[in-house]
Formats: sequence, C-alpha cells, structure tokens
Amino acid sequence: MKQKPTKDGLKIFTTFEQDCLICKQSSTQLICGYCKEDLTLFELAAYEYNLMVVPKVKKGLTKASFSHLVALGDYQWPLSKLLTGLKFSAYIPNAKALATLFVEHCIKENSPLPQLIIPIPLHKNRYLQRKYNQSIELAKHINKLTNIPLNTSIMYRHKATHAQTNLSAAKRRQNLKHAFKISINNNLMQYQHVALFDDVITTGTTMNYAYNTLKAAYPHLEIDIWCICLTLENR
Repeated sequence: MKQKPTKDGLKIFTTFEQDCLICKQSSTQLICGYCKEDLTLFELAAYEYNLMVVPKVKKGLTKASFSHLVALGDYQWPLSKLLTGLKFSAYIPNAKALATLFVEHCIKENSPLPQLIIPIPLHKNRYLQRKYNQSIELAKHINKLTNIPLNTSIMYRHKATHAQTNLSAAKRRQNLKHAFKISINNNLMQYQHVALFDDVITTGTTMNYAYNTLKAAYPHLEIDIWCICLTLENR
C-alpha cells in the first residue's frame, strides 16, 4: 500500500501499484487485466481438466505412464518469458504471477483436490549452483493460494543428470534412468491423492520417471501431473 498525505497532515492508504510483468504499465496486479485477456491458455474446461484426452498432447507424450495432466498453456511468450525470468534470473514475482494464473485457470471449482503437492526435485549439485528450485518457488505460491500442503523432502534426485535441453528423447530417458529416489522417512501412506508439479514438460521424460518412481513405491496413490507450460516436440 502507498501512504498519501492529506492537507491536515493525516495519511491515507491507497491501492498499491506496480508495473505489470508483461506490458510494464502501472497495475494493481502482477499481470494487468488487459494482458490477462490477451493470454492464450489451454481450454481445460473443454477437456474436463485433463489434457491427456487431447490427441495432440497424447501423441506428444507417447511414453507417458500418467493419465491425468493439467497445464496453463504452451511454452510461448509471455509465459515463456516469465518462466525464464524465474529460472535463470531468480525473479520471484514471476512465480507468484504464474501460480495465480495456474490456480485461477487449472483448478476446477468444487472438485476433489490433491492432498499434497510434490515438486520435481533438483540434484543437490544443481541446487547449489542455482541456490533455488523454480518448481518449488511456484509450488510455494500454489500452496498459499489453495492451502494444499507442500512437501519438498519426499522425493530426491540421487543421480546428477546432464541438462535435458539439447538431448533427444532417447537420450533423455537414458539420462534420467534411476534418477529419482523416495525418502525413507515419509508419510505418504496417509495420502490417497497427490500432485507432482514441474514448471515445464517437454518430452515428459522427467515427469514420467518421477511418476513411475512414486507409483512403484506407493501403488495406491492417485497422482495428478501439474505444470505451467507444455512444449511438446511431437505436437
């Protein structure tokens, strides 16, 4: 809030304004109403809030073991700009803005929600380089907006993998084989429904290995896949 002095010396509070993260115009929101209207997002309601029923998505994720996926939109401007600003420049306001869009657009009202959010972990070496995990930052804000608990210690990455960006689908699978482990001390048996969360899904390899690791350890779990963007190579 801004404090605005009056003639009698008193101060009143006015609405806090900032620059819209996209158009840079003054706004009371991180993304102004005009920019929100211009966003091209997936029509999740048309697909019963599950993109795995969309033929093009299913084709792009041919190796996927999971059957339920929601995402905000394609990995294109301005969502891509907000994600790269978060991932490579640690610009945390982008996480709040994207999480807000995700909750507004991707979570169906009056439907059963996951009982827990599990972000995809980074290997400890990668974390030491970056000092933070962008998926955790996004999930933290989703947690604040929905009150769905967040747990960052259930799954860990015990294998230091190469960056996935320039690898083929086959090499991505080899790169991530046996990359994830489940922590011994966890309380997953008390849950029936969880969400695995990542910022971007490309081939689905990372998410698929994480899903299979979790499902193998806890077959009873219903596991939703959540992400901000899809950038599928075969779509």
